[in-house]
Amino acid sequence: MDLVNNAGLMPIRPMAEVNTDEWDAMIDINLKGVLYGIAATLPMFLGRSSGHVINISSVAGTKVFSPGGTVYSGTKFAVSAISEGLRHLGGAAP
Repeated sequence: MDLVNNAGLMPIRPMAEVNTDEWDAMIDINLKGVLYGIAATLPMFLGRSSGHVINISSVAGTKVFSPGGTVYSGTKFAVSAISEGLRHLGGAAP
């Protein structure tokens, strides 16, 4: 059994417009969605010592897309960090 986390919301808006509703939506989908998917499957994977989690991020998770995608980039940087931490848990090479 494997999990592919592939969801994302990317409103294009400069941070200066301070649209916190959009920020919340991006965090809920792009970050919490990944975490909740992992939470739903990780206990099973650990219980049988088998399983793969594939988190889809973005090039915006390695280079900030600004001015319109700053918060989006932040969520995708976080997906990369979570993925790296999860690899450490599984003992896989980085």
